[in-house]
Amino acid sequence: MKKFRWEVIYFMIAVMLTFFVISSGDFFRKKIHIEIGQIASETIEAPFQVENEIATERKRNQLEALTPDIYKMDERVLEKGIANIELLFDYAEAIKVTAIPQEHGVSPIQTLQSKSPIPLYEDEYKTLLGMSVNRLHSLEQICINLLTNTMEEGIKENENKALDVRAKLEKTDLSTVEQKIAYEIISSQIKPNFIVDKEATALAKEEARESVEPVYILQGERVVEQGTRVTEEAYNVLNKIGYLNIDDSEVYTQYIGVGILIILAVLFLYRSMKYEISNTSLNRGQASLIFILYILSLGIIRMVLMGDYIYMPLAFAPILVAILIHKDIAIVMHLILIVVAALTHKADSVFIIYHLLAGLISISIVAQMQERKQTMVNALLVGLLQTLIFISLNMLVGISLSTQLMLKGVEAFFVGVLVVVLVVGSLPLWEAAFGFITPIQLLELTNPDQPILKRLLIEATGTYYHSLLVANLAEAAADEIGANPLMARVGGYYHDIGKLTCSNYFKENQVLDNPHDYLDPQTSADIILSHVTSGIELADTYKLPKCVKDMIKEHHGTSTAQYFYIKAKNIEGEEVDIKDFSYKGPKPQSKEAALIMLADVVEATVRSMQHKIGTEVTVEDLVRKMVKQKLDEGQLDECPLYISDIEKIIDSFTRMLKGMYHERIEYPERKGK
Repeated sequence: MKKFRWEVIYFMIAVMLTFFVISSGDFFRKKIHIEIGQIASETIEAPFQVENEIATERKRNQLEALTPDIYKMDERVLEKGIANIELLFDYAEAIKVTAIPQEHGVSPIQTLQSKSPIPLYEDEYKTLLGMSVNRLHSLEQICINLLTNTMEEGIKENENKALDVRAKLEKTDLSTVEQKIAYEIISSQIKPNFIVDKEATALAKEEARESVEPVYILQGERVVEQGTRVTEEAYNVLNKIGYLNIDDSEVYTQYIGVGILIILAVLFLYRSMKYEISNTSLNRGQASLIFILYILSLGIIRMVLMGDYIYMPLAFAPILVAILIHKDIAIVMHLILIVVAALTHKADSVFIIYHLLAGLISISIVAQMQERKQTMVNALLVGLLQTLIFISLNMLVGISLSTQLMLKGVEAFFVGVLVVVLVVGSLPLWEAAFGFITPIQLLELTNPDQPILKRLLIEATGTYYHSLLVANLAEAAADEIGANPLMARVGGYYHDIGKLTCSNYFKENQVLDNPHDYLDPQTSADIILSHVTSGIELADTYKLPKCVKDMIKEHHGTSTAQYFYIKAKNIEGEEVDIKDFSYKGPKPQSKEAALIMLADVVEATVRSMQHKIGTEVTVEDLVRKMVKQKLDEGQLDECPLYISDIEKIIDSFTRMLKGMYHERIEYPERKGK
């Protein structure tokens, strides 16, 4: 019930604060009553980049008007003109050489006039009929040639070529009368043959319109100045940026729509945290961190309302979530924050794409960082990429590369660097407050230069190399079952640091005599059991994280020091209390702690039995025996291991140990010469 209460409280607070941030932002800004032609009572600047549609349309219309028509040649006009000329002269020749009876008072001239496709005066028909056949042919050819020459040059609508025809006729050997007839014939057939190609022209004009870049009102640019008349352009821009008054019913509809959207977004983040992405439900500390970072991000979004979008470190919280919890949850969180920021700032596509790309890239780069010394390299890389994204997006929307744009790019660079530095710099605070262990911290713990590991190498060399083998076994098995390989490796390195207090009492460090040969079983057991409590004390001294302390406490669980317990029973009988020879526990609570327990006992057993491997027993037999023993003892009852995991662990251990303790060839001794 308590768990349900805090989850509901987090959810409700997140929804309410998100609604407040969006409703107080640019999307629901204060409206004004104003009409076209009125005088503006205040100066209004664009809160974000917006297109001036009227100015854009005006530029398009201007360029469309300046685009010339595209013409095409109509060959049929010339062909028809030539055919008419040929038909006229054919009729003239036929009538001339044919005796036409003067019936019904129809003369040859009247007959030619009725048949001719070209209208001429009566005396001109008479002149044609009075010419010889050769002269008719000559005149016909001249008319056709001149018509062809004139028409091939192309004649547009309302274009007069009559003067050109007269000039060309004057250069021929035709008489004045013949020139006049030829002129009438040719000019009657000169018609526009260079006509507008409507489809090509329409396409050219459309391409010209599309080539016009949109006219933008930039963020911070004045839309209308106090005391000036509101133009249609200014009115249209004011409407686009949401300054014009709308009726109350529309406002309520917007509030309802935003409210539903917020609930769905926050619910999606909650579901992603709880079920969809992470393998198991997040604990309260992890959920609290996400809640706090989400609220912090809302504050950042609201505070940067009047500033440029590049100053908004929107990726800060998601990067922290990626490092401390899970990369996939960080991505979902980042997407939701972009939606909230876009609604709050009534953002355009440049705003959204910039933060989307910059955030995803930053999460990917910083989440993979393995050492804190890489901070500046990664910070510079993130800053550089943010600069490139900012400049390229602005160039994409038609803003030319200028000094001002480059300076803005430099600002984006420094914001990116600052975000990474703040994330890495604040990690110790979040780690301490919520008990998180980061991959960076784990990797630093695997450094052989760690003081406690150097002590282990020098003061308990056998334990050091045993720890390395346990770490290798646990890491490989963790990778097989979906546990944290890095944490398993760290647990392997540090699980036996308590042996530093009495290293010579452990077999792997003994060179000469075994001190236990001179001690009673209870004393020996106390010394062996004490390496767990001593390990916790050393972990506190060297400020090791809680997860490492847990693995030190749990790597023996509540198992018994069997050798000394049996030895005591042989001496004292059944009166021996098994609790005096058992570790205090607890049993392993995590997969990683269970792997350390199994790897520890399996490695020690196989090492002690390596002389029998291949002859009396196999590596797999030993591994299965020791794992089954821990299962039978109930040591794995409290950790989240499945039966399928056990088989994978056995296979992994067997494969690794075969490589470590393989059968070696026995080389023959070299005989003397």
